[in-house]
Amino acid sequence: MNLDVFSVPKKYAESHSGVIDGCLYLYNPLSLKGLALLNQEAQVFYDYIDNTRNLSTILKLAKEQDPNITQQDVIEVFESFLESDIIYFDQPKAPKDTFISKPTQLGVWMHITNQCNLRCKYCYVNKTSEVMSKEVAETATKNIFRDAKRHGFKHITFKFSGGEALLELSTILFVTDLAKKLAKETGLEVEFVVLSNGVLITEEVAKTLKENGIRASISLDGTEKYHDAQRVFANGSGSFKFAINGIENLLAQKVPFNVSVTITNKNAENLPELTKYLLDKDIPFAFNFYRENPYVTEDLYGEDEKLVEYVKKAYEVIYNNVPKNSLLAGILDRINFVHPHRHTCGVGNSYIVVRHDGTMVSCQMTLEQPIGDVFHGDLVATMENECFIEPKGLTVEGKTPCNTCMWRYICCGGCPLLTKEHKGVYTANSPYCAVYKELIPEVLKLEAKRLLVYGINK
Repeated sequence: MNLDVFSVPKKYAESHSGVIDGCLYLYNPLSLKGLALLNQEAQVFYDYIDNTRNLSTILKLAKEQDPNITQQDVIEVFESFLESDIIYFDQPKAPKDTFISKPTQLGVWMHITNQCNLRCKYCYVNKTSEVMSKEVAETATKNIFRDAKRHGFKHITFKFSGGEALLELSTILFVTDLAKKLAKETGLEVEFVVLSNGVLITEEVAKTLKENGIRASISLDGTEKYHDAQRVFANGSGSFKFAINGIENLLAQKVPFNVSVTITNKNAENLPELTKYLLDKDIPFAFNFYRENPYVTEDLYGEDEKLVEYVKKAYEVIYNNVPKNSLLAGILDRINFVHPHRHTCGVGNSYIVVRHDGTMVSCQMTLEQPIGDVFHGDLVATMENECFIEPKGLTVEGKTPCNTCMWRYICCGGCPLLTKEHKGVYTANSPYCAVYKELIPEVLKLEAKRLLVYGINK
């Protein structure tokens, strides 16, 4: 818009702000623009905004501090604010103006085996000898590309899982080769991730992943004592040393990977030490909160206060060793700061899960609840129409009290399955709600520190 001296800048009511090392940072959860860090000059102008002063009045105030400031200087500063979505003129942007109207990225969870070499305390998979055949893998991959193209998706991410997916490395490579060919034929982009406990990642396996363009996500739940308390072999012995060896092989072969940390009451106190290790190794990581399932025999939930306490201590380690790359995408469970959205995850709209036998389910946590299969019908339509969440089409606007929370479009009420398990309905807020509200501002503070260390963006 064209600004003039009569334009009145206004602050978004739901913006979050804080000060770090004398710099003001702002985050508008209804915007695509992310966090803005203001230098001292910009902060002075922002402080002049009271939702009634026009730019002419603000110019007069600014001239009292610096007579050399011009009208053009003021207009340029406020154009920058407007571009960053930290202010508005006339009417604020509505959330619908920033939603991605239709997802273009399809996630495909390929559950290729029930087998596993570990017996982790919180695992949700019933261990059997069943594996995905090449025939099922081929049919699934071909039909996924067919229907993704038909429904306008542009990008497909295959996540290979189990059990331990690397027990079926040949199937992973088969799907990868086929998908690359289909990507060329259809014009779709494709990427691959293998989810692994790390135990089987020898130097040779790491080289194979690198050569085939397959990223890895490795489960590591703590330093040795804490990791081995919940990630064990069938005989009860710990897997830490084997997982670390796998991580070292990935690092040596320069395979892109991240570490996934599942936080329970057995390892929460170790988060700060584990965080320091990962930062020292420059390994990206994600924090995930434990979710109960029928195969867990221990009480692994912890008190919210303890969870917040130790996550904050981990954040303090990050604050003092801030990495160059943003951590917004992974260090608070299911919270997604990347863009405003109305669903916690892709279940029912951009996420297909294929079991080893070709059966489709809505989520990897609902492997025993089939919604269709890869042999019949339109797979994307099945994903959309047979989703377990009720009522159909539920978004965060249909959840109470989520629909009045300032963080509603980055949290979306948390995992719907967890909410249903604890509260009996999908339309309530997450049992982790209080934890999220306490920690979201802390994550934004970390992002502000990163921007301050590696370059102010405003």
